[in-house]
Amino acid sequence: MSQEEFYIGWQDEMPLSNKQFIKRILIGIFILIPLFLMYVVLFQKPFNHHHFEFGTLTELTGIYHGDPYPILEVSDEDSTEFILLVGFGKFGAEEIIYDIQNEHGALLGEEVTFRGTLIYGDGVTLLELTDQEESFVSSKDKEVEPFEGLDNSESVSLTGEILDPKCYFGVMKPGEGKIHKSCAIRCISGGIPPVMRVLQDDGESYEYYLLKGKEEENINKEVLPYVAETISVSGISFYQNGWKVLKLDLESIERNK
Repeated sequence: MSQEEFYIGWQDEMPLSNKQFIKRILIGIFILIPLFLMYVVLFQKPFNHHHFEFGTLTELTGIYHGDPYPILEVSDEDSTEFILLVGFGKFGAEEIIYDIQNEHGALLGEEVTFRGTLIYGDGVTLLELTDQEESFVSSKDKEVEPFEGLDNSESVSLTGEILDPKCYFGVMKPGEGKIHKSCAIRCISGGIPPVMRVLQDDGESYEYYLLKGKEEENINKEVLPYVAETISVSGISFYQNGWKVLKLDLESIERNK
């Protein structure tokens, strides 16, 4: 009659069958771990090429616009860029601008110099007012033609994701999707403008819409339940100070299954 091998931990010698079983397990683990790591490296979604110039302060001079959100219009001989202003941390720039104007007077339409940290990617640039009110360097009166944008208001239906532009365009990687949802909610709650990212027909490029309400009011609080989800919406799209803006019909929002 055959006798099954039985091993007790305090014994000096492990039975041969136990040794062979553990050996097979260890060999399998040592083979599977490199294969799994190779799969993760080759097939994970790559990080985007967005940037946050942490620790580097840059001075920019341009025309200040207050709509749809604080924007600095910066021009040189070759191009004009409309840079979205955001606050330090998880806050928007509107309260900072309010405090600056209380001390230095109205900025709207003036040539203003701000010092801050650049955030950029996918053709979009933001400036974090890192030193808050101290980010204001100077301003001077300048007669400028108001930027009219493009007269192409239209009704649209869009599918995409609401995200916070500060994290998405450079401060965090990843700055999108469910993994970033709680952070995006805190940023948008703090006044950072909500942006809707919409995938284009080529399946690779995106368009970005700053979100406002039907009366062009801020709707940061109202969109929080939908942040980081794929949704379909309707509203009126138009250009304003270099950005696409969507006057969102909140009642039209539908979650995509």
